[in-house]
Amino acid sequence: MSIVDKAKEKYEQYEQQHKRIIRGAIKVFAEKNYDVGTMAMIAEEAGISEAMLYKHFDGKKELFITCFQHIVEELMGRYRECYRRNPDDPLQYLEDSAAAYLDYIKSSQGGSKYFSHLLSSTYDPELKKPLVDYFKASVDTVKAALDRARKAGDLGKDVDTEILAWDYVGQYYGLILAREMNMASMLDEARVRAFVRAMFQR
Repeated sequence: MSIVDKAKEKYEQYEQQHKRIIRGAIKVFAEKNYDVGTMAMIAEEAGISEAMLYKHFDGKKELFITCFQHIVEELMGRYRECYRRNPDDPLQYLEDSAAAYLDYIKSSQGGSKYFSHLLSSTYDPELKKPLVDYFKASVDTVKAALDRARKAGDLGKDVDTEILAWDYVGQYYGLILAREMNMASMLDEARVRAFVRAMFQR
């Protein structure tokens, strides 16, 4: 094996280990929350030594924020696909995005509960900032879609699109709550889509 091949193999092993760490950390933070979860717990979950874990991350806070970024990237990929299917129908794009988020909530291994714990960690400005930035960006994106719909005549001209955008984004936590309370009937895609259409009076 050449030096280049060895370096490539080592890099791929590092990347796979990095992904295992993030998956393990999301699970630990979801089950224990940020304050109780430890680097030792995460290392054990990822199947590596704690010393090796610190070769990937300087500390728990950096890892916690990286987990958040990982979840957001996955969600953004789902939303981009919804937009790709509905570039000229902003309300359908938002309806499909709600369904995509629901699917994530139902299928993720700890991701949804991680989000719920994230709110309890906002006492730390460094942990609060990425959450605030994400929600502001989400509201701005939804508001832009609603503004397009209003301009096209698909929403009433007097609709406050900023308030409606905040209401739409806020429903994400309602779905997390429904899952955590084992309210399976509330996690039905048809019901979620009907609710979104009612929000938009569609």
